[in-house]
Amino acid sequence: MLVVESYDDLREALVALLVLEGYTVLSVATAPQALDVLSRLPRSPSLVLLSLMLRNPEDQRFLTRLCGLDQASRLPVLALTADPDLQAAPAGTVGLLGKPVRTEVLLAAVDRYRSRP
Repeated sequence: MLVVESYDDLREALVALLVLEGYTVLSVATAPQALDVLSRLPRSPSLVLLSLMLRNPEDQRFLTRLCGLDQASRLPVLALTADPDLQAAPAGTVGLLGKPVRTEVLLAAVDRYRSRP
């Protein structure tokens, strides 16, 4: 799984939670870093957990460019947002969760949307 979150404390908390639940997790701070990591991985992660801001052009470019990667057809992206203007899952994502998100809601969504090997 790949976690993309710009806030260090939140990224570390998400990673710690997911590792405690038994997931193997990589994490980066930005969408461009995520694209770099994804282009170099030998196999797709089971899920990308993307902190998304509607007004951030990097996040929008990430979703657009992800569609161009070979992995895109089998790589689910679950968006997390605190942006009040973002009410529905944007194109290129499988779902949208609002921040703050309850732990059990996040874990249920991760389990539901991640691709199975």
